[in-house]
Amino acid sequence: MLTRALRWTVAAAAAFAMAACGSNTAASPSATDSSTAAAATRTVESTFTGKQVEIPTNPQRVLALWRVGGELADLGVVPVAALEEELLESEMGADVYANVKDVPTVGTYDGVDIQKVIAAKPDLIIGMDNGGLQIDYDELSEVAPTVILKISEPTDVWDNYPTVADLVGKSTDFETRNAAIDQQLADVKTQYGDILGKLQVTAFNGSADGLWVNTSKSLTYRRLAAAGFGYNPTYTDNPERYVTALALENLPDLADQDALFYDTAFIGTVPDDTQKVLDSASFKALPATKAGLALPISSGTVYTLAGAQKMADDIKAAAEKIAAAKG
Repeated sequence: MLTRALRWTVAAAAAFAMAACGSNTAASPSATDSSTAAAATRTVESTFTGKQVEIPTNPQRVLALWRVGGELADLGVVPVAALEEELLESEMGADVYANVKDVPTVGTYDGVDIQKVIAAKPDLIIGMDNGGLQIDYDELSEVAPTVILKISEPTDVWDNYPTVADLVGKSTDFETRNAAIDQQLADVKTQYGDILGKLQVTAFNGSADGLWVNTSKSLTYRRLAAAGFGYNPTYTDNPERYVTALALENLPDLADQDALFYDTAFIGTVPDDTQKVLDSASFKALPATKAGLALPISSGTVYTLAGAQKMADDIKAAAEKIAAAKG
């Protein structure tokens, strides 16, 4: 809980933010102006904490916690502060990153600096949590309304995109553009599914000790399956998480795969740990690699519409190449 002195600091910061923003009305509503006051806020559910939270209808100073940074940038929202590594150029490209590159950080998923949060003067704090973070949301809620969305896997983060847009008062063409991406994948399945469905593929990214292999709980798998690809059954039988570890010495386990997908950043670069896998003698010896069917795919942990479109384009290009080789 906040100390008495800290409570005064929070109250002063909140008063300053209200005076500075003036986002909903020209002046503070009077006691009789109940309609204006009602329009200024609304109540939403913080699905992770299970609390009902009163938030501004049109927040002006949003602080981004875990997994919402890219989505906010995609919506044109520049947070007043964010967790470390929530806003990365590799996940959004130079043009979008230019708008958010100077956003200050307030901590990590292991915890936040409450004084930095107060200094940011947020009028809304939002984030997501899968139960593995060490952030005191009760403490944050004393600074500003705090809404945390419950997630389990990357698919949940992506599905929360419209909710994030709604929380920050932004309209979005998510439904239309996501439907177009889904249709593009369905078209790939229609055109090449007879070939792709008979194959097995595995998608992965590098780790410090080897590989993280995507399972059927991943966003990458969801989109590959939508495009008609058969997938490695080792990683589709009730997996614990969206990725599972595979040691570098166990790369020969992938010798029976018809094609391999390795994660790249949205901007097309290959992360160092993944490049280490690609450069290893055991990876180069795999039949799929020798056949030229080790292929790049944009990361399944980029939660922007541009990132989703890039992955769909990569999947389409891969399907064409694999179908030509296997058909």
